[in-house]
Amino acid sequence: MTHKFHRFSMIAAVCSVALVLPSVLLADAIVGDPIDWDAYSPSVAWAPIGSSATAVENDSGADDYLEITFPGGIDPGPGAHWYETIKGPSDDLFALTWEQDYWIEFDFWANDVVPDTLQVRWGADGSGRTWGNTVSPSGVGSWGTLKTDTFSSYENWKLSPLVDQDDFLADLGSVDWIGVYIFRDGTDEEIYGVDDFKLMVPEPEEYLMLAAALLTAFLVMRRQKMLPEFVRAA
Repeated sequence: MTHKFHRFSMIAAVCSVALVLPSVLLADAIVGDPIDWDAYSPSVAWAPIGSSATAVENDSGADDYLEITFPGGIDPGPGAHWYETIKGPSDDLFALTWEQDYWIEFDFWANDVVPDTLQVRWGADGSGRTWGNTVSPSGVGSWGTLKTDTFSSYENWKLSPLVDQDDFLADLGSVDWIGVYIFRDGTDEEIYGVDDFKLMVPEPEEYLMLAAALLTAFLVMRRQKMLPEFVRAA
């Protein structure tokens, strides 16, 4: 009974390690340099495309960040004053070709209201096309890390029905700008923060470690199943 319990405990332990590896070991890697408005400030200040919001570097605390403000008292009717794209040069993140297994992560803060829509957007000046992926903030009053889909999920980045995957891949090979798109929630003042903007890729070594752990668990269980009963009971 003691030997059986020991073997069962060993199998359970190996399986448990395999199950937690994705969250513990798969930490992923940053491609290029992050944009954090501190050590890695953008070469050109991120700025709104239009005039619906302002964007400034907030350096009032220990950690600088990009502060985006939508003014209050706007016309409640539809119009461009409800949304804004704030962008900067993509070379600050990574100047080489962006691959399909990359994705974007960044920290986001909402003062007292979550925006109606929040997207990471990017584009290629040569084509004039814009691509975007919607992310969902968790709440207000504290920072949270948001993650886009990978660039292999072409359909989740498509903003227009008039484009196809060939357009997407062509633009991915010549990204010129990157930024965030915000559609405000209401007519009162809304303040948001963006920080630690990063281009991410999974670590190949971590996939190998995960595969090795799963294989070990499988072989241990298979060996226990194949042994004669009298050997397992010894």
